[in-house]
Order: sequence, then C-alpha cells, then structure tokens
Amino acid sequence: MSGPVDVAASLTLSSLKGIGVAGYARLVERFGTADAVLSAGAERLSSEGDVSPALARVIGTARPSRDGKRLMDWAAASGVRMLPLEHPEYPARLREIADPPSLLYVKGDGLARAGRTVAVVGSRWMSSYGKQVTGDFCRAFVDAGITVVSGMALGVDGYAHHTTLEAEGNTVAVLGTGLDLAYPPEHRDLFSALVEKGAVISEYPPGTRPVGHNFPRRNRIISGLCMGVVVVEARKNSGSLITARLAAEQGREVYAVPGNVGQPGAYGTNRLIQEGASLVTGPLDVIGDLLPQLAGEAGGRAACAEKAFLAGLPEIQRRILGHLDSVPVPVDDLAERVGAPVAALLTELLTLELTGLVEKLPGNRYIRHPSSG
Repeated sequence: MSGPVDVAASLTLSSLKGIGVAGYARLVERFGTADAVLSAGAERLSSEGDVSPALARVIGTARPSRDGKRLMDWAAASGVRMLPLEHPEYPARLREIADPPSLLYVKGDGLARAGRTVAVVGSRWMSSYGKQVTGDFCRAFVDAGITVVSGMALGVDGYAHHTTLEAEGNTVAVLGTGLDLAYPPEHRDLFSALVEKGAVISEYPPGTRPVGHNFPRRNRIISGLCMGVVVVEARKNSGSLITARLAAEQGREVYAVPGNVGQPGAYGTNRLIQEGASLVTGPLDVIGDLLPQLAGEAGGRAACAEKAFLAGLPEIQRRILGHLDSVPVPVDDLAERVGAPVAALLTELLTLELTGLVEKLPGNRYIRHPSSG
C-alpha cells in the first residue's frame, strides 16, 4: 500500500452500499488507498478491481458526505484518531486477518505502544478462582512487557484491564459500541482510565449502541490484534469461545486455563482443551511460548521467558526459586534455607505455583517448574 491516506476518502468508500469490509480491503490492496479507488474510474474498477459495472459506477461518482464531515469533526473534538486500513499506524497483525475493519476509531495512545499483545478474556460471571488467575496472568504479562487486550465487559475482561492498569502496564479495550459510549455503564471509570493510560478502540462510529450482534463481531478484532488468546473462564455459550474460535481461524495461539469440572465457568475452557487449545497452568506457559516466537528464535524458550518475567518478582520469591531445582525439597527444609516462617513461605509458594514457576509434589515437597529454568 502506498500514497498518502485521506481519511475522508476512506469514510466515503467504506460507507458505500455493497462494499463491506472485505470489499474495502480488496480494493485498497489493489489500488493502494481509498482515494485511489475513488479516482480509478468505472472502467478500470470493473476490469482490475473485480467490481460489477453497477458498483463501479457508484464508486466512480461517490463524493464525501456530510456524515463523513460530521464524523471527522466529532473525532477532532473528542480526541479520537481515525485509522483507515491503509494507514501506516494501522495494527499490522489486524491487517492480516480475512476481514479487517475498514477503519478504526482510537482514543488513547495505548494502541501505538502495543507491540507484544495477548488477549485475556473470560466469563462475565467471574469466580474468585477466575479473578485470582486473571490477576496473576496480567501482572506477569506486564512484567514481560506484553500489552493486554480485552473487551471491557464485566467479569474477566474488565478485571484484566483493571489489573494491568494497576500494575502500570499497557492495555487496549475493543468495544462493541461507538467511542462516545462507555459500556457497560459500570465501567465508566475504567473507560476513562483506559483512555488516559491505555486505549479504547472500535470499528463502530459514534452513536452505535450496544446491539447484541456487534459484540461477537468485535471479537475478531480482539483476537486479530494479538499473538495469542488466553481464556480464563467460559460458560457454555460464552462470547469468549467465539473469540477463541476466531483466534484459531486467524492462526493465533489459543490458551485455556483448566477449571473444576463442577463449576459452570470451567465448561468452556475444558472444552477448548479437549478441542486442541494449549492447557496453561501459569503465565510462564504463555510467555515462554510467545516471546521466542516474536524474537524469531528457534529455541531458548525458558531463558527468554525467565528474563522477562522473573525480574518483577518480590525478593522473597526470587530467594525461594534460588533454592529450588529439579530435586524435591521439603517445605521445612526450604523455610530454613530461605530464612522465613513456614506459614509465610506457603503463601509465597502458592503464588509461585499458580504462576507456573514451582510444582508441588506429594509430601509437601517442591521443585522448580521445568519450564522456568
């Protein structure tokens, strides 16, 4: 794609009946920019753009509309950036999917800072287990320099954003409404915090209300932005399962946190594992899988993950790991080596176990997880 990007032309082309996101992507890929498409002429559009003669005439006579001008005025007044598909700052991973949005509305600078990206999604009915797992994963992703992407819904999504911001990390929320609406209303403060410290984005123009079918469709953007998708909890008909399916179709990694078979939120994640998703017991499983991939390394998985993740651990946890290897150590002996009471040590060991750094064996013995070095 080449040439300057004319947002007005992008709005004009994308608004034409019969174009759609796939048609827009195809025409821009062929001609370079929306402005070039509009200027190509009906004959060339028909012969080179795989466009019907009728649609070619519509495109050839299209002119910027008042609605487009109003959108641009609103964006300028609201601090919203408009990124057409051909814009150089449009996310490269998202551009690769089969049906990328023709235009993104972006508020906040978090999208521009999103290099390594992982989606964390899950049930609106988050359990205490889901809350702990979501927090552990997001804090670890922050330590590893990974941007957390989610959908700002109630439950796991919202908590993923909240925890990431609390840990001073970068996070991007993909909305199923226009950016003039903080939805759900319970997340108005979170919306403001995301604008200030991360970003909120949408393919929907202002005035778009929370219509049901918009949310499954926005899920392709969540997965499309990311290297992989982590599903923490998901009920039988959870939208998170749609995100996971879309991620698999887009060639993204899908990770699922196993759950108690008796709990409703475990149904979806356990089913994903049955269907081939990677079972993850801690964030290191995800970090170790993705960071070498991003760096183009064929190996060195543990070293890459450990360097990124361990630096942010509390000092006592680093001491514990320093006294563990592949040889099981009873908790009493470990407490003596670390110089901490057993009760306090057990709390830290549980945290390390949940993040996948240590493994508990029968008899209250511990080893360092093989994937953590």
